[in-house]
Amino acid sequence: MKVNLGTGAQNSHDWDRVLAGDFSTPPATPDYKCVQAALALGDLAEPLGFDGIWFPEHQGTPYGMTPNPIQALTYFAARTERVSLGTFVAVAPWWHPVRLAHQIAYLDIVSNGRYTTIGLGRGVSKSEFDAVGVPREESRQRFNETLDVLKLAFSGERFSYDGEIFKFPEMSLRPEPLSTDLFDRIYSSSSTPESLEILARRGMVPLFVGNKPIWDAGEEVKKVNTFRAEEGLPPCQPKNVMFMYCVASEDDVPKTEEWIYTANRDVTVHYGFADASNFKGVKGYEAYANREGSATALLAESVQGDGTGGPKPGDKKGPPGYHASNLLIGTPEEIFKRLKAAQEACSFSEVTIVPQFGTMPYEDAMESVRLFAAEVLPAVHDMEAPLHPAVLPEGVTA
Repeated sequence: MKVNLGTGAQNSHDWDRVLAGDFSTPPATPDYKCVQAALALGDLAEPLGFDGIWFPEHQGTPYGMTPNPIQALTYFAARTERVSLGTFVAVAPWWHPVRLAHQIAYLDIVSNGRYTTIGLGRGVSKSEFDAVGVPREESRQRFNETLDVLKLAFSGERFSYDGEIFKFPEMSLRPEPLSTDLFDRIYSSSSTPESLEILARRGMVPLFVGNKPIWDAGEEVKKVNTFRAEEGLPPCQPKNVMFMYCVASEDDVPKTEEWIYTANRDVTVHYGFADASNFKGVKGYEAYANREGSATALLAESVQGDGTGGPKPGDKKGPPGYHASNLLIGTPEEIFKRLKAAQEACSFSEVTIVPQFGTMPYEDAMESVRLFAAEVLPAVHDMEAPLHPAVLPEGVTA
């Protein structure tokens, strides 16, 4: 199974200043140092044997801080020769679709076809939508129209479009991309049942970003494959993003509690999940409002009290946070066991590990990545990643 390295710039220690609204002083750690550290983490991917490098898209808060993941991947396209490139995710409603198509095509050319996972999402954070001047209530329509335009643009033909939001006359995508299968490389991230069905019926394959218990993700894959069967499409396997910290001794696991706590805090504040009024009355986000700030998008209910043992449905639940079934934390043996169990539950074909989150120092993340690469990566490369019967609709075989 392929294993990618995901990275983004976190300035998690700066949230106290931001939440206090005290902008009279700069961050204690300049943002550029966080960006440089995230890039240095990405530089480990190819020499350590990872299969790809992935970036998210975020701006405007201390969280994620990658305002253009395609730009970041272009940087790595020039610094690498072998690894593939991916986004988790580029937020489609923040882009003009023609501009996005050209950016993807250009990266395809300069990377010699290595942008193999075009992960796209709809976006959630009010502050991010406000910053780019895009109404959130238009996000679903913008996302759907963007998919329409990308399909036309990557067809190799001249195209025009007349949608509710985007309209433009006949044109060509220039430069034309190197690859002819770019639309087939699009994976979609969704957090609501409505979006899941819409995208599945369009043929989109899911991309899960630590956003739900792994067994719930498995149930969603079964739903996706049911919708696909109804549309005459074959079953699919998702790609998953999981958060990782690899240690030589179990004695080092407890220090991750602060990092997980701050990561949960970062997600909650950045997306506004703690206040359901951020979503009430906003078209397309009704499911978020109904959850009253509970688990959604990158946020899910955390499982407490089981240490490094694998959580199971029905375990005691605690405050919102990254779900423990998506946390690969422990010794190499424990991480491999958790990863294998997750693949069996969800049938993902490929995994991206994110080794830095919350206030974890980047130096610790780099040490963890090196240990993972030495002790876990070879075994995962040798591990099969089949499509399990549990994620197939009744009467359908792989």
